[in-house]
Amino acid sequence: MRKVAIVTGASRGLGRGIALTLAREGGYKVYSTARNGRALHELSHEASENDTGGFVVPYVLDQNDDAAVEQFVSIVYANEGKVDALVNSSYGGLVAIAPHFGKPFWERPTAVFDEAMNIGVRSSYVMSKFVAPIMVERKAGIIVQTSSLGSFIYAFDVAYGVAHAGMDKLTADMAIELREHGVQTVTLHPQGGCNTEFMKWPGAENTVFVGRAVLSLFDQASVSELNNMNGKIVFTGELAEKYGFVHDNDPNGEVTATKIEESKFFRSLANKVHFQNQQEINLEDYNSKTLPWKLSDTNIKGSDMEEYFKGFRI
Repeated sequence: MRKVAIVTGASRGLGRGIALTLAREGGYKVYSTARNGRALHELSHEASENDTGGFVVPYVLDQNDDAAVEQFVSIVYANEGKVDALVNSSYGGLVAIAPHFGKPFWERPTAVFDEAMNIGVRSSYVMSKFVAPIMVERKAGIIVQTSSLGSFIYAFDVAYGVAHAGMDKLTADMAIELREHGVQTVTLHPQGGCNTEFMKWPGAENTVFVGRAVLSLFDQASVSELNNMNGKIVFTGELAEKYGFVHDNDPNGEVTATKIEESKFFRSLANKVHFQNQQEINLEDYNSKTLPWKLSDTNIKGSDMEEYFKGFRI
């Protein structure tokens, strides 16, 4: 029986790459949601070009509307009788903060915070709330949140960090309540940014690479491996090393090898006590000229990654 997945935020960015990969390479039936119907139908057309039989079902959905989300999940359940996998990748914060780069949080409209939290943490909570009972009933299913290193170091602005720390915590706490029901939940982090329609980073991975990381969790990871990852952050490079998938346009494996190596660095950061709890931290003066990207964690300073991060810009 064909596996069924839901991917939110699929009109662009990580959500689009993940939905595309699940359909084209994994043979999934992917219910893909976003507010942009035209972009979803373009995704559906592109996803149909494959040898796996997978396809995208576009569904226009405003995740600010809880009743609409509940109705959407009810339709999926009525059609399929199951949901094998859910990927919460919707995030409204980047669009909201773009006009306000260079300003401290007190000079930004409160809507910047609301957008980061509502289409992100809250929307992931609501979608998971309606999907979880379907998975619990079958005692099977995986929920993935996409997040960012902004959850454990300073990146972009206050709202961005709070929202992504919330995504990580959402995963950790849902895992506690779901684990006795055979359902796992994981937070997936790209390493230091991902190239999307909205953002470009030097040396960043593309969204299909992130999609392959998600697919490896769904189709390659054993139950015991998923139980070990349950509630935790995992990095795309770690999964590439473990499950052997590669980056596009990488005939010599150089890009993939770089992602694997970077994941070790990010793991070392994630495993440290968060910087706000480090007594010897040297927080640099807030300087709008260095924005939109500014790392304040002393773990970066003097490391092999310092030059790498200097190139990050919107």
